Amino acid sequence: MKMMTLGPFDGNAWLLGRKIERTVAEWKEPARLAIVAMPSGAKHEDYLAAVEDATGVPVVGATTGGASFTERGFSRSGVTCAFLGGANIDVACTAARELRSDHAKSIRAALSDMDEAVSSGSGRSGATSSILVLADAFACDGDDLVAALRQGVPPHTRVFGGTAGDGWTFEGARVFLGRKVLTDAAVLVRLTHRQRVNIDVVHGFRAAEGGRDFTITDIERNVLRTLDGQPAARVYEEELSRLGFRSSGEGLLQTMAKHALGAKTPFGEALKIRSPIAIRGDGAVVLTGGLARGQVVRVVNAATDAVLQAAKSLSTKVLGPLPGVAGSLVFDCAARFRMLGERYREEVRAFLSPNAASNPMFGMACYGQIAKFGGSVEGFYNTSAVMVAWGEADQGAAGG
Repeated sequence: MKMMTLGPFDGNAWLLGRKIERTVAEWKEPARLAIVAMPSGAKHEDYLAAVEDATGVPVVGATTGGASFTERGFSRSGVTCAFLGGANIDVACTAARELRSDHAKSIRAALSDMDEAVSSGSGRSGATSSILVLADAFACDGDDLVAALRQGVPPHTRVFGGTAGDGWTFEGARVFLGRKVLTDAAVLVRLTHRQRVNIDVVHGFRAAEGGRDFTITDIERNVLRTLDGQPAARVYEEELSRLGFRSSGEGLLQTMAKHALGAKTPFGEALKIRSPIAIRGDGAVVLTGGLARGQVVRVVNAATDAVLQAAKSLSTKVLGPLPGVAGSLVFDCAARFRMLGERYREEVRAFLSPNAASNPMFGMACYGQIAKFGGSVEGFYNTSAVMVAWGEADQGAAGG
């Protein structure tokens, strides 16, 4: 499995298509899949058509939480592409539709469609499978989404990806399959390959200094109604103001998303962090994933240097053991992008291999991060960065 990237690219769809044609023609590997990240305001259908026409391979992707990047750097407004290919990879794509109404039913139907597509193909003896998932953040509870995927795939299958963003406006995200722009959906891609795959996740956030503990007293799935018996939004806003995190130039929801809620866990100082994605009129706060009644939460925060150090730690853990990096995918939290500002370029550099000047890398800022792998306790994350990488040669069973 090989990877090549293009962009970030700021031209129109026609120019993108011509550039892809030249780039793919010069690549020594046969392309099997195109992954595209775009800002929410782009002409999505035009760009998707250009990518599909130029490559003739399946196209998937999502709108970002404000930025996308490759090993060349990041962009707020550009289109970023990755191409997976090689002789030893098979690809099957599908969409789980009407996700909001029933996560489990939607995922089961999509996986069934994918299984039929795979069974009709050639398959690869001795190969392993990984699943890339890109979902509409406003249509899913991230924990329920990952639970449905866990139930539908073999235990050893690595699942990774993120939930699409919308440039920090919190109005609506999109995911892509072929030329179609979808909402209320998740796009699933099964990658059948032979290479070792390393996955890990870090965040670098901690409970805010001087913050208070609050007990969840009413919650249904990912809709947080009350903290300490009071409307959640009111309690949350008062705490953000008390801690000095509110600013006049930023909306309440945007501030909440940068300073999410961290729930205590049995694992020492580790926190289960969940970010707000909507505030309801009744004072409830909709989170990207669920928490439980009785859990104790606190507002979290991170220093810029801590976020950058976490990114360096991630690349060292994931890329360091590989003798050569054929490609890496990064699903980063949009809150990290917002907090870092122009220093985001430092994080992008930190994601690159510590053993080489650069490696093929594709990444995007998103509203939730997904990583299910051996040893992982959680499968859905916020304020985190997930990295997936593989080596240059076939190395048997997946690792990491």
